[in-house]
Amino acid sequence: MIRGLAESSDRSCRDGIVMLRTSLTAAVMISLSMLAGGTLWASDHLLTIGGGPRPESNQISLENNVRYLQRVLERLKISEIHQKILFSDGGDAQTDLQFDAQRDPEDLRMLLADLIGPATGVNFDYRTSLLPVVDGAADPTTIENTLKDFRAQLAGGDRLIVYFTGHGGKARGESTSSRGPFPRSGNEPGTGSPAAARPTRMEPSDSSESKSDESSKPEDSAKPETVSEAETSNKESVSDSSKTVADSEREPRPADRQRPDGGNRKPAFANNIMHLWKSTDMSVTEWTEKLDELSPDVPVVAVMVQCYSGGFGNFIFKKGNPAHGLAEHPRCGFFSTVPDRVAAGCTPNINEADYREYSSYFFEALCGESRTGQSVTSPDYDQDGRTSFLEAHAYTVLTARTIDIPVRTTDIFLRHASKTKGQDGLLTPNSPVDELLKHATVVEKSVIEGLSREFLLTGTDRADDVEKAIRHKRDEKARTDSEVRRRRTTVSSIKREIGAAVKKRWPVMASPWHPETARLISEEADAVRQVIIEHPRYAEMKKELATIKQLSKESEQKELDVVKLERLKYWLETVALSANLKLMEDTANLASLSRIVELESTFLTKTEPLAKPAT
Repeated sequence: MIRGLAESSDRSCRDGIVMLRTSLTAAVMISLSMLAGGTLWASDHLLTIGGGPRPESNQISLENNVRYLQRVLERLKISEIHQKILFSDGGDAQTDLQFDAQRDPEDLRMLLADLIGPATGVNFDYRTSLLPVVDGAADPTTIENTLKDFRAQLAGGDRLIVYFTGHGGKARGESTSSRGPFPRSGNEPGTGSPAAARPTRMEPSDSSESKSDESSKPEDSAKPETVSEAETSNKESVSDSSKTVADSEREPRPADRQRPDGGNRKPAFANNIMHLWKSTDMSVTEWTEKLDELSPDVPVVAVMVQCYSGGFGNFIFKKGNPAHGLAEHPRCGFFSTVPDRVAAGCTPNINEADYREYSSYFFEALCGESRTGQSVTSPDYDQDGRTSFLEAHAYTVLTARTIDIPVRTTDIFLRHASKTKGQDGLLTPNSPVDELLKHATVVEKSVIEGLSREFLLTGTDRADDVEKAIRHKRDEKARTDSEVRRRRTTVSSIKREIGAAVKKRWPVMASPWHPETARLISEEADAVRQVIIEHPRYAEMKKELATIKQLSKESEQKELDVVKLERLKYWLETVALSANLKLMEDTANLASLSRIVELESTFLTKTEPLAKPAT
């Protein structure tokens, strides 16, 4: 009898749990449905996290990104939103922010640094952050405590929006030269696919946008990236070193496919990290575990623009790991690039007109105004009179001239849940484009057709068109790069010759710390400068540098074309994977996908949709 009572009690308990889970799921889906319609959310809360792990990697562009978001909120008349800002050292008066001092490249100290060395950091000055309101430092402890505060304040139906602008790295123990942790679902090893393509970056120039991120070293996985001080200036520099140490060391190799023939890929997990103040960091798993403490009926929308940011798309899964399945918490995100690539953005350049990074495009799409105050036509691909997060993301994919392949949580989910081979009738990126477009949403169709028009691609096998165009662009770039390397060799030789002439006249100048060097710079600056400027090969060096600068810009443009083509291939793949999920009749994952897309399609403001004309 006791046993029967126990079994009855167990059944009642299990039934109660099932009912509770069903109720929670229903509540979440109802909330999301209403959110997608723009008709209801109780209150929005915003958490902004920004800055580098230490002063020399805490560039002024990160502070300016935070400022721009505040201007976006003001323009949209939602500046009263409940928000917290965590930035670098949290408002400490200590200097912590790096910016380009815009020194004259022919200033004597600049000339000596370039010809004799060392040149590290000579372009940069430092100050404390000037953000008017900072609620704390961007470190793990403060982030955890801030999320606890939000947890106490967030009610059912509230929404949390998170913006991270800083540096990122690959998963601890992954070096930048190791193979990427994130497989794509393409099945062919063609060089035109994003998976097989070598990650691209911008050549630092007079307005360098390339992040100074470097992933964690395998020998000390707890350390953040070693951020090299990329020499950036708005003025012409006599330096020919348009490739920094960070550029050469941080560039990851193509991602492994990690997928058996004919089936779903092996479990892959990009537990990437965001680098935080005082050389600390937080991984995808750690970040997700903090968000898991929030109520399941509080949607979270993330915008993250660091290197390797796409790995944080895994926060839609339990504990941030796809192996554990989709989390009950409704989450979506928009990320500057795929999990195994560096991103554009961080720069000490003080001129915001030169900024080319994900959030610049994303936020201008949402508010209709660029970060420099220029009017922008906000995208409205579905013609409902509003711009959703998803439409802003698509606008960025179409418009941004950066090294990024932006991704959203839908992309991340589909590459774990769907496949392009192993079953009859499955689509691939190489399927006829008209067939793919039948399965595309309005936004997806706009991106695919827009990028195709830009590169005059009209073939039925659009992915094949892309691969051919990429090969052509890379061949052109290779020829240009070869010429750049040849001219750099010439410049390096001239520099050594001029430097030797200076040291022959004043041997002590071989050491910048020699007391006599300081005296010469102070008291005989004109004489020292004259030896440099009037050297027989100085004019030749400047001419070579001007040519290198022009050739590097040409190479950069070809590189950016390649990246845009890779974006097109990526979106073709996403559409194929989405269509295949339906063909696979995977009802559970289809429901999960629908939930993610609904949240991605919500809005920053509560603007009602335009009334549709009667039909």
